[in-house]
Amino acid sequence: MTVAAQTLGIIGFGAFGRFMAKHLAPHFTVIAWDRKHILPDAVAGKSVLTSILGEAASADIVVFAVPWDSLKEAATAAAPHLRPGALALDVTSVKSGPAALLPKILPENVDLLCTHPLFGPQSGKNGIAGLRIALCPIRIGRDRYRRVRAFLTGRLYLSTFRTTPDEHDREMAKVQAVTHFMSRALKALGLNPSPLATKAYEKLQEFSSIVLSDSWDLFLTIQNGNPYAANARKRLRREMDKLENQLHDGELTEPLPPPYAAAF
Repeated sequence: MTVAAQTLGIIGFGAFGRFMAKHLAPHFTVIAWDRKHILPDAVAGKSVLTSILGEAASADIVVFAVPWDSLKEAATAAAPHLRPGALALDVTSVKSGPAALLPKILPENVDLLCTHPLFGPQSGKNGIAGLRIALCPIRIGRDRYRRVRAFLTGRLYLSTFRTTPDEHDREMAKVQAVTHFMSRALKALGLNPSPLATKAYEKLQEFSSIVLSDSWDLFLTIQNGNPYAANARKRLRREMDKLENQLHDGELTEPLPPPYAAAF
């Protein structure tokens, strides 16, 4: 992924697509398309070209910045326009589904790398240097993967780690699905500022505000697109019920912690 004279198409120009463009426009000619006809205009003073789908999809690098439930439609529409030797990426929060879907839809002469930026417009509002991105190589040569990683670390200053789609989703069931689920539940309870707030309560508020800035589409992707998320939520509810029963039964000793890692 060298910088010189490369075009980068963003298919899906919602909140995350615009956020991406702000950081990528200094390095590429960015061409954006969105089915809702959102005009890209200027993003933080950086030039972003408005396009029809075919122009964005025929770029050197094509990023699908759409929710998981829209990925099949977007990839199918873009596939006829992808150029041989192009690099296609997705940025969804789940990886098993895209890793199975995209090779079936995109041409075999297109390289494919599934990614998950572990940040967004809210958590990256003060800059993305040092933030994390997961990389799942699906159909990409060693040299090109090395150059992609070098760009992400050397130009965007991101922290990268390589994983498989299944390993990613197993881990994100704990890291993301449970935390987003808890955050929305806590907000529904009225997690509002209080003059009696403890530090722990303030941290919960901060955590909830970051998560709830994400869209409902992202929440659905995290919960319904991850094959391990339902079991993680089930385990959470079971452990909460167990604590409630222990309080009701008057148990005086703290139980040993369960083997959470084995549960997901």
